[in-house]
Amino acid sequence: MDLWIVILLYVAGLGMIVAESVMPGLIMGLIGTGALVTSIVFGFQHHWALGSGQVLLAVVVAPTAFYLGIKRLQLKSSLEGNVSFAQDYSAYLGREGESHTELRPAGIVFIDGKKVDVVTAGEMVDRGKRVRVVKVEGNRVVVKAI
Repeated sequence: MDLWIVILLYVAGLGMIVAESVMPGLIMGLIGTGALVTSIVFGFQHHWALGSGQVLLAVVVAPTAFYLGIKRLQLKSSLEGNVSFAQDYSAYLGREGESHTELRPAGIVFIDGKKVDVVTAGEMVDRGKRVRVVKVEGNRVVVKAI
């Protein structure tokens, strides 16, 4: 086999192994390993120094590629503490507002000029009716028609 084919096969095999470490899928790695082994066998047939150099380079490049690929797939940082987007709705308890949408049983109410997502205790409330906040549980605001 010509020397340029051996080198091309070797470079393609290493490239496929490196690509396998970045995009895991098994097929590219198996094909790359086959190309690498075939190239090394023909490299030894061409000259012992070429085959030895190919083995040495493969022993360094392949594990380094897998290490860098695994390192790339790991999380860069972790979240610490609690991150919450929940607002404190307890200030709305007992306040009155006007329904902006029909409450069936959920909808939107204007309380102190702010839109608030609310639910009723099960009854339907028409749009534009006055309501009073009767219960607040976390971010769940329960209203009743006045």
